[in-house]
Amino acid sequence: MNETSDIELFYALFPEPALAKDIITLLEDYRINSRLKAEYPVLGLQISEMNVHMVSKRPSIHELANDKQRVVELIAQRLIAGTTKEQVPGKIVPTLEQAISLTQILSAPYADVHETARVAAELYFLIDDNFQGLYQPLTPFSAPLDQSQVDKNIGNFGRTARKICEKQYSEPAKSYRDDTKNADDAVNAKTGFATSPAGNGSKQDYGQVYQPPDSAGVSEGAVRERLKVLYKEKGIKPKDVETRIDALEPSKVQDYLSDLETVITAENGLQNERDTYLYPEWGSDIKDYRLNWSRIRELILVGGSDKFYLDTIQKYAGQIKVIRREFQMLRPEGLVKLRGQLDGDDIDLDSTVQYFIDKRLRLSPSERNYVRTENRTRDIAVAFLVDMSGSTAGSTILCEKEALILMSEALKELGDAFAIFGFSGYGREHVMFYVIKEFEAPYDLKVHCKISVMTNKQSTRIAPAIRHTTTKLRRREEKTKMLILLSDGKPLDQDYYGCYAIEDTRMALKEAQRYGIKSFCITVDREAAEYLPRMYADSRWVVIDDVLKLPDKITRIYKRFTT
Repeated sequence: MNETSDIELFYALFPEPALAKDIITLLEDYRINSRLKAEYPVLGLQISEMNVHMVSKRPSIHELANDKQRVVELIAQRLIAGTTKEQVPGKIVPTLEQAISLTQILSAPYADVHETARVAAELYFLIDDNFQGLYQPLTPFSAPLDQSQVDKNIGNFGRTARKICEKQYSEPAKSYRDDTKNADDAVNAKTGFATSPAGNGSKQDYGQVYQPPDSAGVSEGAVRERLKVLYKEKGIKPKDVETRIDALEPSKVQDYLSDLETVITAENGLQNERDTYLYPEWGSDIKDYRLNWSRIRELILVGGSDKFYLDTIQKYAGQIKVIRREFQMLRPEGLVKLRGQLDGDDIDLDSTVQYFIDKRLRLSPSERNYVRTENRTRDIAVAFLVDMSGSTAGSTILCEKEALILMSEALKELGDAFAIFGFSGYGREHVMFYVIKEFEAPYDLKVHCKISVMTNKQSTRIAPAIRHTTTKLRRREEKTKMLILLSDGKPLDQDYYGCYAIEDTRMALKEAQRYGIKSFCITVDREAAEYLPRMYADSRWVVIDDVLKLPDKITRIYKRFTT
C-alpha cells in the first residue's frame, strides 16, 4: 500500500493543491539556488546566466489562463533571474512586490524546508486573496541543481573547514604547537587562516561551527571563507583540499594552510578587461590598499515603458507643483537659454523653421535645432548613486525611484547638472554600474523609461561604485560637486561584509572628500546606528526610518545643502 508523503499531505491542506505545489516548488528552487550561489561562487555566476536564459524562453504571460497563474509565473521569474521577461501588468505589481519581499528570508543561510513551507502558506493566501479563477499548473522550470552531486564533484566548504580545524586541534597537533609556539605565531601573523573571514573582523553567522580550544587558533568560519577564495580565484576544490588534509599528520596542517595562503595572495589583483574599470580596495586588515581589487562593469540601462514615471507624476502631482515652485525661487538670474544647440531641453523654433526651408531648397540643413538651458550662476553638479541590490526588493526600490523622479523634476526646473547611476553586482570582479542618466544627457522620455525599469539586482558593494562616481564627478568643471548615495543599509557582498566593508566604504567617501566632492548619504536601515557614524564619518548622512518618506525628504535635503 502506497503511503501519502508529508509534502503531498501539505499540498492537500489548501483548497487548490496545484497552486500550493507550484509555490513550494518555486520557493525551494530559489532557496537551494541561493545557497549554491553563496557556497560555490564560480558556479553561482553560471547559475545566474543559465537562469536568465531560461526565463527568456518562458511563454508569454498573455498565453496564461488568468491573473492567478500569471502572478505565480512572474514571481518565479523574479526569484530565478531577478527580472521578468515582459512588462508586469499594473494590477499585478503590488502583489508581485509584496510576494518578493516575503520570500527574501529564504536566501538566508539558516533557511530550511520548514521556512519554505511557512512562506509558501503566506504566499498562497496572498495570491488567493487578490486573484480569482481556477489555478492551472505552470509548465515546470528546470529542476534545481542536486546538492549531493555538487558535493560529489566539487566538495563541501563547511565540511572541509570542519575537518581542517578538528585535525589541526587534535592532541598531537596541540603538543606540536606548544613546542613550536614562536614559529606558529610567525606563521599566524602572515596567514589569513588565523584571522577572521577575509580579514574582515566581522561577526558573521556560520551556523554551528567548530571552535578551537584555545584563543590563538583558527576559526572554522575563517578557513571556510579562504576555501571559497581558493575555489573562486584558483579553481582548487574543497574536496581536493580535504583529500590532502586526510593524508597529513596533524602537526603539518598549519604548514599546509600557510602554503594555501601563499597561493591565494600570489597575483590576485584583477587584470584589465575591455570596457571595464579597475579600482583599489582599502584593506583594514593590512592597513593599506589592495590594488586593482574590484572591477566596475558599466552598463547602459535599457528602458522599457514609462508607466512607472507617469504613475509617479500623477501620484505626487500636488507635491511636484510645490517643489517646482520652491526650486524656481532658487533659480538665479544667471540662468540662460542657449539657442542653436545640437541637443537640449526644447525645440528652437526659429532654427527648426530654417531647417525645413533649407531642406526644401535642397541645401544642407543645420542640425543645431535645440534650446539648452544653462546655469551660469548656480555652478553645481550632483550625481545620484542608487543601491539596486537584492535587499531593496519591495517598497525600498519603488520609493528610491519615486524620489529620483521628484528630484529630477525639481532639478530640471532649477538647471543644476545632474546624473543618475545605480549599482549592484556579485563579487569584486562583477560590480555592475548602471547608467540611467549621464550629466550631458537631457532629462527626457528615455530617462523616464530607464528610471521606470530600475529593479533590485544582487549584492551591495558600495565602495567601487562610489569611486567610479567620484571619477565621473572629477571630470566636471562645476565649482560645487556633490554625490548623494541612496542605500537601504550596510555593504554586503561575497567575502565583503562587516568591519572590512564598512571601512572600505568610509575610505571611498574620504577619497571623494579629498577631491572636493561633498557627499550625502541617505539610508533606510532602522538599525543603522551601530555602523553609520563610522562608515559615513567623512560625509553628511541621515537615516529615514520610514521608506515612504524618502521622496519628500530627498528634495528637502538637496535644497538645504546646495543653498
